Parts: sequence; structure tokens; C-alpha cells
Amino acid sequence: MSENLAYTNQLPIEINDTKSMTTLSLQACLIRMFTEDNRKRIMKPRFQLIACAALAVTLQAPLHAAESSDSKPTAKLKLPQKVLWAWKRPEDLSQIDPHKFGVAYLACHVFLEGENVKWQSRNQPLKLPPHTVVVPTVRIDVARREKPALSQQQLEKLLRLIQKAASAPNTAQVQIDFDALELERGFYRSLLEQLRKKLPASMPISITALASWCLFDNWIKDLPIDESVPMMFSLGPERDKILRYFRSHRDFIDERARRSLGLSLEDTAVNELMLPITRKRKIPVRVYVFTRTAWTEKKLQAVDSMLSKL
Repeated sequence: MSENLAYTNQLPIEINDTKSMTTLSLQACLIRMFTEDNRKRIMKPRFQLIACAALAVTLQAPLHAAESSDSKPTAKLKLPQKVLWAWKRPEDLSQIDPHKFGVAYLACHVFLEGENVKWQSRNQPLKLPPHTVVVPTVRIDVARREKPALSQQQLEKLLRLIQKAASAPNTAQVQIDFDALELERGFYRSLLEQLRKKLPASMPISITALASWCLFDNWIKDLPIDESVPMMFSLGPERDKILRYFRSHRDFIDERARRSLGLSLEDTAVNELMLPITRKRKIPVRVYVFTRTAWTEKKLQAVDSMLSKL
């Protein structure tokens, strides 16, 4: 296969809810599983080749919103100001209020390795109530053991994967999650520039952004994106430096970063520091919330309480 893809065949799986939920098709694939520290970019391949049938993402929405696998991204929807991240694990969010919460879910995990593009479509169930507005998120990682080519061929494959993710029903915008190192920024910029040309103007592009990108060098200031979400968790060795910056009553230098914020429910110290700063802006701020383990009713109540004054 000329693109060196990490899958064998496509076997659509369809599961229908009795309340006319949307049907999505995912791929049955052969995948190479990795363990990772996403924020520190340390990739540890386990090289276990397993065959897995992808489970349906049960996005419960009206039947007329269903899309075929070759459908294209369409109209812009209104995304709530509170968004829950649903990552690589089964999640049951069927009891959330879709008027209050949106859901950004890991739709595809991509690895760049040498000349290869390897990916895994979501294969964990995700249950949402009807009419939930979603943000399909594509995570990009680079395998450090074999330097990626960052070629045009890889870029084009990434574009197709992101476009496919963006075509999911009830999508308000598509999100890219790539902790690009300095030498990878040119490739990332080209990806976003070409993606902007490929997607309809009505489909916003969101990116997650390391906090340092929005504070100390601001290389993202002229990227063709609609939203940058500063990730104020898993801050790594720069944590103390970043927190000192905010304790001195300063804010993000990137204007778009002031309109969004990424928090972890478990990092109370950061949350107690950032939420008052966010309130002082006196502008609408969309807050994405991550949790280390599966969402529960108790956690949803905690998010509601934490964000109640925004």
C-alpha cells in the first residue's frame, strides 16, 4: 500500500438506538498499540499487533442528522460554553444536559513514524443524549524512535483523516491536538493552512495549545484557526514558571487563548488560580474540562459547581 497505512480492511459496524439515534460507522483495523505520556511526548511502543473491531460511537441524535462514511463537513452549530473532553476510554454521558454541555471526543489517534501514517479510529463506546453538539478531536503523536519525514504525503493523509472526523453528525467544529515541537511547527502550520482551504468556511478549526505557546513565544498568533485552547494541566517542568506568571496578575498574550480554557477537574490549584482570572475578562469564555478517569454523575456536578460563576 503506497501510503503505508496501519489497517487492513474496513468493516462498518452499525448500532441503532430505539429512539432513532444516529448511526456511525468506524473501521475494523489492525492496530499497533502504544502507551504514552501525551504532554511530555515520550512514546513507548509495546508492539503488540492485535485485531480489533471498532465499536460504534453512540452519538444519539435525530435520524436525519446521520451521515455516510464519505459525507462532508457541513453547517456550523452552536457549541455550549462548557465542553467535556471524552478521551480514550468508554464514556457514558447520556445524562448530560445538551443545552449546557458540549462534548469533545477523541475521534482519531494518529502516529507519524518515518514515512508512515498510522492511526486508530475511536473504538471505545461513547453515549450521548440526542442533540448533543460535538467536537471531534484528532490527536497527533510523533514516534521518537524513528524521526518522521513530515512529508507532503503524510500531510495529505492527515488532511483526509481530519476531514473524515469533521463529518460526524452534530459537529460544531473540529479540533486538532498536536504538541508540535519547534522543528515540527512548519509542518503543523502547513497542515492547518491546507485544512482551512479544504473545510467549509462554516466549519471552525480549534487547536489545543501548550500554555507556553500562549505566553512566552506566541508562535500561534497568526495560524488560520478559530480557537486555541490553552491546556492548563499536565504542565510538566514549566509548571512553577507558568503559575508564577499568572499569580503576577498577567494573562495570555494570545487573544484567542483568552476566549477558551482547558482545565483538568483534578488540578484544583490551577483551577482556583485560573477561574478568577477568566471571570475578570468579562467576555464569554469556553471552558473544556478533562478528567483522568471516566466521567460520573458526581464529576459532572463538580464541573457545574466549578464553572457556575463564569
